[in-house]
Amino acid sequence: KHEAKIKSLTDYMQNMEQKRRQLEESQDSLNEELAKLRAQALFMHGSAFCALQKALEQQMESHREAHQKQLSRLRDEIEEKQKTIDEIRDMNQKLQLEQEKLSADYDKLKIEDQEREMKLEKLILLNDKREQAREDLKGLEETV
Repeated sequence: KHEAKIKSLTDYMQNMEQKRRQLEESQDSLNEELAKLRAQALFMHGSAFCALQKALEQQMESHREAHQKQLSRLRDEIEEKQKTIDEIRDMNQKLQLEQEKLSADYDKLKIEDQEREMKLEKLILLNDKREQAREDLKGLEETV
């Protein structure tokens, strides 16, 4: 059970590491785009270009906020699904252990049943021998 839990947690950690890498790559690409936009802004002169730069920065900020919200929501979904997976795995392990216990109990009862059948057969044989002995004894008594 612990091994399954460890494997589950390891898988979860690997999944989270992969998601983190993807997010870092996404962040890097956004940082590159921001750097390009800033470099372009340096080449632009005049008040019209300053206004454009501000508009672009505002747009970038809104994109960043939307990205953060989406990232947070996805993390919550991943965590929730991982909890569900862990619960299902735990339940499956419990059911497997219960099945093994029931199987062992069944085998034990089957062996006990076979032993009782053998004892019953022995008792029947003994009873038949006693009946035969009684009949023989009656025959002897009559003869005597």
